[in-house]
Amino acid sequence: MTSAATAQDGRHWHAVHTCSRHEKMVAGLLSERSLDCFLPLRRVLSQWVDRKKWVEEPLFPGYLFVRIGEMEISSVWETRGVAALVGPEPGKPSVVPDAEVENIRRLLASEASLDPYPYLELGRLVRITRGPLRGIVGTLVRKSRRCLLVVSVRLLGRSVAAEIPADAVQALQRDAEYM
Repeated sequence: MTSAATAQDGRHWHAVHTCSRHEKMVAGLLSERSLDCFLPLRRVLSQWVDRKKWVEEPLFPGYLFVRIGEMEISSVWETRGVAALVGPEPGKPSVVPDAEVENIRRLLASEASLDPYPYLELGRLVRITRGPLRGIVGTLVRKSRRCLLVVSVRLLGRSVAAEIPADAVQALQRDAEYM
């Protein structure tokens, strides 16, 4: 969704903090209320004593995103399992930029191997210039011999890393090129 579309209909992305391990339930309840909800999930191989199984777990444990207008805030608050709308004070949720939500969506759709990553303060931002992730903006870091693109959701203080070819990025001059 573009920023222009969001401004026209008065709806913005907001981060919802859920009760522990209630992300999927809350996403289902919000969807039942016809609210635009996005719960980023990743597949992981889970090990039990007697077996291994692929499961989907939240990319950002305890959080999901909802695109709502001011009149729908109370509907989110009334949803079972919602602990808070993330913001500076109760009843005043902060807006998550469309670009940050879209970056997470595109990373998930690319089927790149994703790992939660410690949140990075603003550093050198890069934009991917080729391949299926072209246009995504994040911070370029190295982990051992791998080159990782770290994409952050600033409001949550959370990040996710995807392995990428080092020659597929272009440095941005300033943060304004991203927003």
